[in-house]
Amino acid sequence: MTSVNTNNVSVERLTKRMGKYSLVVAASERAKEIKRFEERSGDITPSSQIVRALSEIEEAKIKIIRDTEEVAEEAEEDTAV
Repeated sequence: MTSVNTNNVSVERLTKRMGKYSLVVAASERAKEIKRFEERSGDITPSSQIVRALSEIEEAKIKIIRDTEEVAEEAEEDTAV
């Protein structure tokens, strides 16, 4: 398992707030957007893309739009536990 220095981002708190699946999907999508932007600008720093994505999520700098099916699945998982 690879660990990433999240520079004071509370992954545990984000996981509790959003759920693991939602956090992974949101961070992945945002990191891809950051990568595309960096490729266009020529300033590529791959190690910071995921950390930046997590920071933006934690600071609510980006809006995450959740699919209603995803919300229903998470609710089922929460009640099953």
